[in-house]
Order: sequence, then C-alpha cells, then structure tokens
Amino acid sequence: MEFIKPPDSGAKRILPMKVEEVNNVLVIGAGTMGEGIAQVFAQAALRVLLVDIDGEGLQRCRSQIETNLIMLKKFGLFPGDPKNILSRIEPRPMKEMSQIGKLLNGVDFVVEAVPEVLEIKRRLFGFLDEYPGDIVLSSNTSSLTISELSKDLKRPERVVGLHFLYPAHIIPLVEIHSGPKTSSQAISITKNLMKRTGKKPIVLKKEISGFIVNRIQAAYNREVTYLIDQGVATVEDLDTAAKAGFGFRLACLGPLEIHDLNGLDVVMRAGGKTRQSICNDRGHSQSLTNKVKNGELGVKTGKGWHDYQGRTREEIKNESNAKLLRQLALFQTLNFS
Repeated sequence: MEFIKPPDSGAKRILPMKVEEVNNVLVIGAGTMGEGIAQVFAQAALRVLLVDIDGEGLQRCRSQIETNLIMLKKFGLFPGDPKNILSRIEPRPMKEMSQIGKLLNGVDFVVEAVPEVLEIKRRLFGFLDEYPGDIVLSSNTSSLTISELSKDLKRPERVVGLHFLYPAHIIPLVEIHSGPKTSSQAISITKNLMKRTGKKPIVLKKEISGFIVNRIQAAYNREVTYLIDQGVATVEDLDTAAKAGFGFRLACLGPLEIHDLNGLDVVMRAGGKTRQSICNDRGHSQSLTNKVKNGELGVKTGKGWHDYQGRTREEIKNESNAKLLRQLALFQTLNFS
C-alpha cells in the first residue's frame, strides 16, 4: 500500500493544516482499541498503517476488522465492500518501539493505542518527539492526562488526547483532551478529523483525570458494586435496572436534559436523601476484589459477574457488538446536535 503524497511533499508543513490534507494515519497498537480505531479511519477513506510488535496480533486484528465490517453491512450500517476497507489498512510488524521514527515519513496524523501504562506511553512519545515534521501526535488514553504523557517532550504542542470508547468502531463519542501546552491548532485538527470519520467529538475545557465519561462511569461502578456488597440485589437484576431503567433513557436523553424534564427543584428534593446514603468509599468493593483475586476477570477468563464458560471470546464479543449495532442504527436516525 502506498501512502497518498501531499501536493507539495518537499515543503515543510506547519500547523494549522487543513483536515482535508489528512490522508495517511499511523495507528500504533493492534489490540482491542487499535483494531476499532484503524477501522474507523479506513471507513473514512483514509489510508492506515497499523503497527504492533506482535505479528500474530496484527493478523487477529485484521480478521476481527473483517468480521466487524461484515456485521456492519448486515445491520445496514455499511453499504460498501469490506475488501475495499481492508485494502486501506496495512498491518506491519515492528520489532522494537524505537523503530517508530522510520515509519513517520508521509504520515499526516498519529494515534497511539498501546497499553495504558504511563512508562510505556512516555517512552513511545519520546521516540515520536524526535520526528521534526509538524503532525499531530494523539494518544488514545482512558485515564492519563496529556501533561503526564508529554512531560519533558521538546514539542508538547503537537500532543493531544483522544478517548475512543470500546468498541471504537461502533460507539459514536470521542473525547478530546489536551495539556496546557497543546496548541489550539492541534485540537482543531483533531476535532475536525473526528467529525470527518463520522464520530461525535467533544472537547474538554480543562485537564482532568478520567475526563468526562470515565468519571461518570466510575461513580456508578462504585455504587453498583457497593449494592452487590450490601446484598441489595442480584447481579442480573442490577444489570436489568441499568438496561431497562436509567440506561434506556440515557441512550437518547442526557442526564441534564432529564433534570430539566423532571424539574430542578424535584431533582434537588428527591436526590437530597439519597446523596446521604450512597457509597463514597475511595477503595474497591470487597465483591470486586474477591473476583479479581479468584481470577474471575470476565469474558477473557470465562467467568466474572456472569458465567461465560462454553462460549468463545469471539462469540461473546460479536453478540455484544450486534446489540450495540442495533442501537447505533437507531441513534443515526435521531437528530443529535
């Protein structure tokens, strides 16, 4: 696969570049998130170089992307030929992280999707920082701040945060966050590129750990495991309460819209007593701790809160994706601003 060359490839490009000039994307990491991110860009007619130190992982990734595309087509969410999308993705094994600089020539945008370990990401950005071209270097991180990631870099203004939600090829939202030294041009290019791929980007105004989605998720995750610890309800009923209750509304109404519909005085009055009794423990619940200690980690071990034994990880993953695809089809028919 040949990268599309910019009109004047001999001239040094400086920010701001136009989003239309982004043709070639480098995705670093072919894991759970990397596969979906690569697919998102390829579906937007961009050429993707997908690299990983795990050659077998790259092949698994390509196979999963093909399955994803077939499922999208099945649900009427993708009218094209999966082979055309796959032809835009070049999987390439990389022996060592230090080789990354050799791959940046011709790249217009970089997404890092390596494991969520600060030391690993910092080391990678150290190598990326040596590249002289003015391209945006983004990190798909779910918890780390850009200040942490770009510490000691020579060109921190190029570094911006992206938070795709799993599965990245289905969930519309992408959170964009930045550090105090990130340039407004880098943020603008990233936002416009996400729009070009069909995503719904939101830009955080302040740097904060966990961003928006994960902070809210952390709050209800803490409460739901607390309710398990207290024996209030079964795991099955707690999942039903979310899917058939507050989660049902949240699929199309934001929490603040729901407040307005209920009346803010009602929200204050009804929530006052509940606020006094909800969990505020900063540690993990005992139920969750016991599960992890016993090696019951969820789908990947065959058992977590639910029992998945007798089914492959791929079967469970595709079944979950099918549910989300039905929801995505409905989401796209509604008018979201």
